[in-house]
Amino acid sequence: MAGGVAVLAAVFATVTATGTATGTANGTVNAVPKSVDRVDARAAVAGSSSFPLADPDTVRAKDGRYVTYGTTVPAGRGKRCAGATGKLYVPVLVHGSGNAVGMTDCASGDVLPGGPGSWAEPGGAIWAPGVARHGDRYFMYYTASRKGSGQKCVGRAVASSARGPFRSAGVWACPPGGRWALDANPFTAGGSLYVTYRDDAITAGAETGISAVRTDSSGRAVWSTRRSVLTSTDIGWDTRKSSGSTHVVENPSMARMSDGRWYLLYSGNNWDSARYATGIADCGTTPLPGTRCEPLRRGAERPYFGYTGTAGLAPYRGLPQNHRGPGGMDVFTAADGSHRVVWHWWDGGPRHPMTGVLSRGGDGFYVR
Repeated sequence: MAGGVAVLAAVFATVTATGTATGTANGTVNAVPKSVDRVDARAAVAGSSSFPLADPDTVRAKDGRYVTYGTTVPAGRGKRCAGATGKLYVPVLVHGSGNAVGMTDCASGDVLPGGPGSWAEPGGAIWAPGVARHGDRYFMYYTASRKGSGQKCVGRAVASSARGPFRSAGVWACPPGGRWALDANPFTAGGSLYVTYRDDAITAGAETGISAVRTDSSGRAVWSTRRSVLTSTDIGWDTRKSSGSTHVVENPSMARMSDGRWYLLYSGNNWDSARYATGIADCGTTPLPGTRCEPLRRGAERPYFGYTGTAGLAPYRGLPQNHRGPGGMDVFTAADGSHRVVWHWWDGGPRHPMTGVLSRGGDGFYVR
């Protein structure tokens, strides 16, 4: 959050009025690591956070609280609570409960304290962890640099609690030829676990793509089920006014809405700019689409959600507070089954997470 107490108070009032939900920040949970079992009672619980967390992903834990994960945060950056110190490979923000999702300003621990695992560069950063509960276990998919090559690949980790600790189970996806795999995001449907991820193996050159695949009961990919759901050639706004040569589509999240259809949320353009934004595509009635997903609301030409100022890309719709560079949007559900989203925005330096309610009406999706 860019402002101080006055801005936070305004956010708190807005979130309460619109139903985005707030709640108390203090509380104790049982049978979890000491480093992550408390949330600072002074932490602000509202729709946005001052903590520098990029690529957020949120799940509802077994005790009803919400756990938000994100990209590695170095020592000395961001507020810590519950005894958390030093470098956080996968920082977690614990917030809200029930239907009151809220957010917090402090990280209460590191759920992958051993780092990315032996397959990755020792001490290297972890990007964009995605977590889903499947049965009694939580599966995390995260991005790291493959040892000795710098190639971005996806690892898999498993835990019995949303708060960890997660243990690396090795590399999950690492395409041949040095192509990248990253930003994996798991979801469940019909008793099975699926993963969407940026999959550059389905494209060539500067193009990128997104795939979806079903896993086995241990979270390993069943590669025969993989489907190409979107590529950068399907849209044009991913490179509009961009720097660099890569045509970026990434950070996917798949969700089934009340109309029985599956929708893909994804990000595009440069992450460190006001142009980074979120698209939405209709993927049909199955979690593994038979054909590529169809971008909505002239989605080939413009993002669905984005910054509506002159530095943006003229999105179909803005987001609460209209911050620059809103991306990495992840869909999750509250206790009542309503759809919520978490995303990050860019303030010219760090990125910060926000939560909101994802709704759908006659004129499409909106977040409040």
